[in-house]
Amino acid sequence: MGLFSKILGNGGKKAENAAMDFLNSMAKKLNDAVEPKQPAAKPAAAAPSSAAPEMIRSDEPYGEFMPKEENQFSFNGTYQAYFEQIFRSEFADCSFELTHPVYYDSDIYTFFRDGKKVLVIELMRKRCEAQKLRRDTLRSGIPYLRFYIDCSEIGWWNARSYVVGKIRGAIG
Repeated sequence: MGLFSKILGNGGKKAENAAMDFLNSMAKKLNDAVEPKQPAAKPAAAAPSSAAPEMIRSDEPYGEFMPKEENQFSFNGTYQAYFEQIFRSEFADCSFELTHPVYYDSDIYTFFRDGKKVLVIELMRKRCEAQKLRRDTLRSGIPYLRFYIDCSEIGWWNARSYVVGKIRGAIG
């Protein structure tokens, strides 16, 4: 017999049960707050698969989400291999030469068609502020393009259609 039952008789049993329920619920709340919750078991139908979760992909060549089409960051290789593969497959009528400037880190591709320089493409990092090559190339009447190779976080994916479109627009 509990303390409430001794004092209140049979009515005390109800009070004792209510008090115990209250104390048990408070103890459970305190325990939940102190111990990290274990994730609930998932139903068999929702069991995780061994495949990686599907990434949100976009139909646009730039923007917040990676495009569905091939781009520099989905390509299985280096950024240089990605661009060179596009240059060879889409602009087979041009040859190109790769050089590197002395004073900053970038890749410079000079395109030739029938022995004549027709385009200069510079692959560089966003933090680079070099402008001399751009100015000199444009002053000489040769088209110049710049592709930043480190800007996926702001949605510049260098999607294939974007790169090809920019080059076609520059050299026809």
